[in-house]
Formats: sequence, structure tokens, C-alpha cells
Amino acid sequence: MSIRKTIFDSMSMSSVGVMRLLAQFLAIPILARILSPADYGIVAIAFSFVMFANMIADAGISMSLVRTPIENRKEWSTCFWLSLILGIILTIIMLVSAPFAAMLFDEKELSPIIMGLSAVIFMQSIGSVYGAAMMQAEKFKFIAITETISILTSIGVAVFTAQHGFGAWALVFQQLSLYFIRTMLTVIFSPFKPQIIFNIKNVSEHIVFARDILSFNVISFLTRSLDNLIIGKVMNTVAVGVYSMAFQFARLPMTLLAGPIQSVFYSKMAKVKDDKHAIRKIFLIITRILATIIFPAMGMVAVAHNAVFTLLLSDKWQESGRIFMLVAAVTALQAVMNLLCNTVRMALGHTGNQVRQTIEQGIIWIITMFSTIWFGLDALVISYSVVFLLYSPRILMLTLPFIDCSFKDYINAIVTPIIVTTVCIIIYIALLDMFQMSIIIQFAAATALAAVGIMASLLLQYSVFRNEYRLMKNNN
Repeated sequence: MSIRKTIFDSMSMSSVGVMRLLAQFLAIPILARILSPADYGIVAIAFSFVMFANMIADAGISMSLVRTPIENRKEWSTCFWLSLILGIILTIIMLVSAPFAAMLFDEKELSPIIMGLSAVIFMQSIGSVYGAAMMQAEKFKFIAITETISILTSIGVAVFTAQHGFGAWALVFQQLSLYFIRTMLTVIFSPFKPQIIFNIKNVSEHIVFARDILSFNVISFLTRSLDNLIIGKVMNTVAVGVYSMAFQFARLPMTLLAGPIQSVFYSKMAKVKDDKHAIRKIFLIITRILATIIFPAMGMVAVAHNAVFTLLLSDKWQESGRIFMLVAAVTALQAVMNLLCNTVRMALGHTGNQVRQTIEQGIIWIITMFSTIWFGLDALVISYSVVFLLYSPRILMLTLPFIDCSFKDYINAIVTPIIVTTVCIIIYIALLDMFQMSIIIQFAAATALAAVGIMASLLLQYSVFRNEYRLMKNNN
């Protein structure tokens, strides 16, 4: 595994996240001022249904194919047609069930929105295998180009339609344009071309893999998206909008950094799955890098949430800022821990452990959610944080033994950024007590301290980064 190429590929994918962040910093304030929390809420409810069907349509088959040489056309073509058939069936089911969902939530506008978003399922079923071929061939530069074009186009569509009075449909058009452009470019760039071959016996291994991944994804969906549906039913679409906006910010680290890096390292880990030592080194250094960047950034946004959300989104989103503050620490840890642990287990073929973890965590969270939703959003998000923090050692127990990594090694990889972030938060609070600062100055101070925190973490760990990089390079 070439370290230089690995870093370059990771930078290519992460650059997409940086670009997305910059684009969202321009687009979200515009959309948040034009659209209401109810607009965001009703689309969040509709998209929960669509993403559930979207997840079943692929079922993890594309991720399994990454481990198979693309020259094996029979397996790849069969998986493509299987994914397409599932996508068509699920799109039809979504169209038929949309009116019943609207009746359940007593929201007439929900039905046409679900119908409109159902096209996403069909487009994703076309592009998933093409995308897997690009990952398998390590065409990360083209993946980055595809993501960049589709993101910028979709944001432009959303802003244009919102300004012209389309309301919640601006967010629908954003998703439709995103998936359409992404699918079209993925088909163009991908080395895979389907053949008229369909033999289910050729893909039995992928179906078994997909079964475990689907089980994992279904339960993950319930733990991530069921809350939107329950809030919409127990409270209202405004509460869903407030909650979903908070989590849109809270999950930015996963989208911007951890997700792209996972895409790169899954394909590479799968190719060296028998070398536990190499995987452990990669796992720890990427954990250290993610913690160094994510913890200070999330910590400062959390402590300065009032200034950040007011300045970026307007006063009507201050409640979202408070919700963000309550979950920031946990979602930052999730971005560092969950995705990399899942990547390691998938690459090593231990998908059963993923299912076990997700079932355990999902049951605990669902019980907790139904117990706390009646006490308001604050109680719900606090319980979310507590559940994950208490369960996080279990996640490590189900992962670290496979790569001969100790708890001490893992804690050493994240402890410095945690300490630095805590110091930056204390400094910010002290500055607020000492000086009268406008919202703009508060925002600037938080931004500066986040940058200082990242640089301080890098400098304090410089010798560790250098030594780990040399060890990884010498092993190639």
C-alpha cells in the first residue's frame, strides 16, 4: 500500500468535504433565511422514508463488490441488474405508500414530496455498482470531481428555487439534482459496463455480505432517522426542522472528513486484509488526524453556538444552536470512532460484529428515545449523548482485538486533541466573562481558537505523526 498515494487519495476525497463545507456556508444561511423550520422539517420526514428505501435498494452489494476484481464481469453485471430491479420495485412502493404516510403525519404536503423524492431511489440503484467500480479501481480523483460538480449544482438549484418561492420543494429539487448529476457522471467515469448476464449463483457471497450490511444499515437507519419521524408525530414539523438543522451541523465532520477518508481506506484495507499490523498503523494515524481536526472545531462551534447559528442562519435558528451544543461532543467522537471502526470490520469481513453492535446500540437508543421524547427536545438529545458515551467502550471492544490494538493505544491517539480542545473552550469562556463582545467578535474569537487548537494539537503530536509515518512508509 503506497503511503504517498493513500494520502493523495485521501486529500482528494477530503477536498470534496472542504468544498462542500464552503458551499454550505454560502448556501445554508441563504436557505435558512428564506425557508422556515417547518419546510426543513417536512422534507426531513419525507427523506427519512426515501433513504430507508434507498438503503434497501443497494443492501451493501456495492460495498461487497469493491473486494472483487472488476474483471469478474459475471458477478459485477449480476449485481448491477439485481440492484436495478430492487430500485425499481422500491420506487414503485414509495410512490404507492406516499399518501398513507401523509395521512399518518396529518401533513397533506408530505405525499407529493415523498413522490418527488422517490426518484432518488431509482437513480441511486443505477449508480451504486458504477460507483463501486470506481472505488475498486481507486479512481478517487474522478469521484472527487463527480461529487464537486453534483454538490455545487444542487446547491445552486436549491438557492435559485428557494428565492423564487418554491418553499420546501427547493430542498427536494436540491436532492434530485444532486443524485441526477452524481449518477450521470459516475456512469460516464466508471470503468464498469454492464453485460446482459444475470445468474444469482454467481453472487451468493455478495448476498451474504449484503445481508449483514443491510441488517447493520437498517438498524443504523432506525437509530439515526426514526427520531425525525417520532418528533414529527409527537411534536410537529417545526420541531423536526430545529432538530434536523442541529444534526445537519453536528454530522458535518462525518460528511466532510470521516466519510471521504472511509471511502479511500476501505478499498485499501480490503486489499491488505491479512496484514493486521499495517491496518492497525493506518487506523491509529487516521484516528489521530481526525481527532486533531474535528475535536477543536466542534468544541468551539459548540461553546459559541449562539453566535455561530445567529450569524450564519438568523435568530430563528437559535434553538438549533442549543441542540447542537448538547450533541457536539458525542457526534465529534462518532465521526472519529464509528466510521473507522466500521471500515476496519468491513475490510476484515467481520460484518457480524457490526450487526451485533448496531442491534445492541439501536435497542438501547430506541428504548431511551421513547422514554424521553415526551419531555422535549433537550431531554431527547441529552439522552442521545449519554447512550453513545456509555456504549462507546463496547464499540472499541468489538473492533480493536481484530487488529491487535489496545485501549491504551487508542486513548493515546485522541487524548491530546481532547485536552487542547478543553483548554480552548476554557479560554473562550474566560474571554466572554472579561470582555463585552458582539456576535461577530464572538464568532471570530471562536474561529481563531479552533485554528489555534488544531495547530497546537499538530505541534504537540508532531514527533508521533513523524514516527508513525516513517513506520508505515518503511513497511511498504
